[in-house]
Amino acid sequence: MSIEAWAHNARRDKYRQDPEHQRAIDALKNLFEARTDSDTAAVTIASVYNPLLQRGLKSSLVPTLWDIICDAIRALGGIKDIAGRQVDLLNSISKLPDVTDEHGKAITPVRGVYWRDLPELGIMFSEYAIDIEPMDEMEEDGDWDAQAVPLLNATTFGALYLAFGRQPIGMSFHAEVSLMQGIEVPCQTLEQHRRAAVNVPPAATWVLLAGESIHELCRNDHDRQDGGPGSTPDGDEWLWAKGRGYSLGRWAFWKKRFSEIAVTEDLTDGIKDIAARAASEMEKIGN
Repeated sequence: MSIEAWAHNARRDKYRQDPEHQRAIDALKNLFEARTDSDTAAVTIASVYNPLLQRGLKSSLVPTLWDIICDAIRALGGIKDIAGRQVDLLNSISKLPDVTDEHGKAITPVRGVYWRDLPELGIMFSEYAIDIEPMDEMEEDGDWDAQAVPLLNATTFGALYLAFGRQPIGMSFHAEVSLMQGIEVPCQTLEQHRRAAVNVPPAATWVLLAGESIHELCRNDHDRQDGGPGSTPDGDEWLWAKGRGYSLGRWAFWKKRFSEIAVTEDLTDGIKDIAARAASEMEKIGN
């Protein structure tokens, strides 16, 4: 999708007809087209929403802004330059001065402070950018496969944010889930090959764009929880059976799995190639 097409569709959405949302879309379009920089776009967005937040109109304003940004991520995030600008924008927004009320007190929603904590963005990204429907809930066979592009777009952004983002908004969780779904499952049956076609490229993308960050999480045993993992979507055993979170043992297992997938028969050359590149990148980063 082109930037112009995304902006056209975004402007027509019935939930984004308020002038504030229309101005935010214009600011994003200018940023994506490199007509302005991330700091300028952030200031423009703040100038639109801050007065409304200060008047107490915060129930749906910022979630709608995040929804617009998540929509852009799903549509355009696969273009690395644009994904980088999206990350830069969020970093710039998080550096803006706190929004304060008439008493000088920072305005806070349920979680965090506007804008430094990017409140509610992590939840919105989880639900509206990177989440996809399970295969067994798809009405048509092609519906599952159609999710591959927006998932990869969201992953490209997510990996760049994991590597360069200022505020934690859950990207380490999404990286782990992607690696689980992409390479910690068997890849033998036709249905498993279909899952691999959607899930292996995102899993590899996390490593190719944020491998150093993932390795650091593994070195630090980030969110490590030992224990059994349950069963896969197909009812099989997960191939990694030593718990959740990050560890150097799991890093070594992921590298091994990418190497195995790279030579798995009946997978497309594209899947095998990106798996091989991920294994190579992990080898370069270290054990």
